[in-house]
Amino acid sequence: MYSIIDTHCHLDIIQEQGQDIAESLKKAKESGIKKIVQIGIDLESSIRAKGLSEKFSDEEIEIFYSIGCHPTETHEFPKKEEILTLVKENVTDKKLSAIGEIGLDYYHDASTKAYQADVLHAFLEASSQYSLPVVIHSRDAAEDTVSILKDHRDKAFGVIHCFTYDYPTAKKLVDLGYYISFSGIVAFKNARDIQEAAEKLPLESMLIETDAPFLAPPPFRGKRNEPSYTKFVLEKMFSLRKESNAQVEKTLYNNSLKFTQRKAYHHD
Repeated sequence: MYSIIDTHCHLDIIQEQGQDIAESLKKAKESGIKKIVQIGIDLESSIRAKGLSEKFSDEEIEIFYSIGCHPTETHEFPKKEEILTLVKENVTDKKLSAIGEIGLDYYHDASTKAYQADVLHAFLEASSQYSLPVVIHSRDAAEDTVSILKDHRDKAFGVIHCFTYDYPTAKKLVDLGYYISFSGIVAFKNARDIQEAAEKLPLESMLIETDAPFLAPPPFRGKRNEPSYTKFVLEKMFSLRKESNAQVEKTLYNNSLKFTQRKAYHHD
């Protein structure tokens, strides 16, 4: 059995789609998942994420959580200060692994670019203030994402989750000190740019995730994703990397463990 950490999951949304969290975690344990990061996307879900970590962590699986404001949740932007206060109130909680998800999304609504940028800057400042990693969502916004993260270089740190760009973009982000996290998309047949990034980046700079219930990897593409499917992302990594399977598994696990412990990726 593998040892895996799912660094980005939405157990609450899986439950909304019809599968109890207890069942999701049972399957996760059976597939080798040792830890899960439950992601907050707005004030309500961030509060819920903390509750899930308290309720469902046990000796077999540990649930971490994040507090964030997703860039498509523009209706939540006025609650930015409340969300930042929630971060401050929980900064000593070791189950709080990150601020996020936050970021830029021009695919759904490019008209709010300036507003998204302002909110992102605020959360990146909090990353620096509290030494908490950020979980960055970036869709159709590669150039602006790199630019804004450069503004906070050597202060804010974290991961680019569900990476969907190409290797040159990934290299820029890694050079800024960010992990790159690969979801089930890396196993899609037409995802050659993403696969090239997974092949060429330093193994020490990479994480894996499901983003469940979204983006299920083959052979479940188009169906509801869940944490137990992280193993299919790992197995795709085996096929892309030159290192031994054991080394890939161990390194990705250790990288993910560092992330949950609020430690940055340090590059040369």
